[in-house]
Amino acid sequence: MKTIELTDYVSAEAALRSSELKQALYNEGAVLMQDVLVTLHGDAHRSRRHSEMRVFRRDFFKHYEHSVLPQVFAQVMAQTDTASALNLVDLNYRFMVYLALQFAGIDRQSGTVEELLSLIETLRMFGVAATLGQAKDPSDAAQTSARVMAVMDQFDVQFFTPSVERRQRLLAQVTAGELSAQDLPRDVLTVLLEDATQLDMARDQVLRETGFFFLASAHTSVHSLGHAVHHLLHWCNQHPQARAHLESDAVLLQQFVHESFRLHPSSPIAKREALSRVEFLDGQIAEVGDTVIINLRQANRDPEVFGQDPQSFNPMRLVRRGTSRTGVTFGIGMHACLGKNLAAGSAPDQANGASQNHQMGTVAWICQQLLKAGVAQDTAGTARLDQSIARETWQHLPVTFTA
Repeated sequence: MKTIELTDYVSAEAALRSSELKQALYNEGAVLMQDVLVTLHGDAHRSRRHSEMRVFRRDFFKHYEHSVLPQVFAQVMAQTDTASALNLVDLNYRFMVYLALQFAGIDRQSGTVEELLSLIETLRMFGVAATLGQAKDPSDAAQTSARVMAVMDQFDVQFFTPSVERRQRLLAQVTAGELSAQDLPRDVLTVLLEDATQLDMARDQVLRETGFFFLASAHTSVHSLGHAVHHLLHWCNQHPQARAHLESDAVLLQQFVHESFRLHPSSPIAKREALSRVEFLDGQIAEVGDTVIINLRQANRDPEVFGQDPQSFNPMRLVRRGTSRTGVTFGIGMHACLGKNLAAGSAPDQANGASQNHQMGTVAWICQQLLKAGVAQDTAGTARLDQSIARETWQHLPVTFTA
């Protein structure tokens, strides 16, 4: 068996659409990722995705952005000592954990700060599990999987089981005619329990699926937020007059964030296994069982698509017609990210510009609020990327607040 790599945009796009290539990026992280949506293929994938799409509706995304996020942002900032230097990564986890809980369907039990910090540590461990295949030192993979399993067991007892039991009581009330189905929580766990007969998932599968969505709803956005704020602050340092425009112009800010998404896909690669003989547009051929690496980072920097300066951060760049400004960061085809519109928002009405109902996306919305709150680079601190994995994620991003 051989490994081939696709680096140009057109080949990457075609490969992502191919039903003859099976997801293989998360094989090493089976402790969390076995049989979750993103690792399924064919009919099993279509069936589960069809059920879970009920959660990922644009009207709910808009409701969350316009009604829920402002409360979350205010609460987190009120609990944060902005008079001292902060690690933006830690702050971003606090913002995003609320979103993750709501979408996955995990109920908080005590509502304390200590509980919140515990949930953030659980998120971090789930992130370690999902990226085991991209660890630079895989020698302790077995020990890491054991640690993740212990965290999952605790998560099960403390949060998952009570969340299941509450939703089962609500579903029983709907069956008895005591509650309208419209009053059920709109989250992944509720959908899985509603469609239990159709989906035929064992309890451990439901646990992993819920844990995966808890992770997916927050982990990648945490790091996307870090990259976006880093670029925004650097740009504002070079163009001081830009900050006021970015604080007031939602469409402009969204454009800046989309450029950051393009440069920093949450995973630099997609990995697939060939189920049949596949000939790619660049002339390479994969036989059954071959590994196909789709280099998302390189594809997003293809000069044929993104111009002659594709490595640079240029939110004003012209993009080839029909190409997303975020490139292939959110995937294409069967494994396209369900939460793309939540994280990145939707394009505004070009005729009317940004309106009151324009959905910026959670990343751009939080970036704008941070700018308004006076976020600035902490020149006394040192920014560090996480050197333990191949993904380009921040470990420490020091900031201060000057407002």
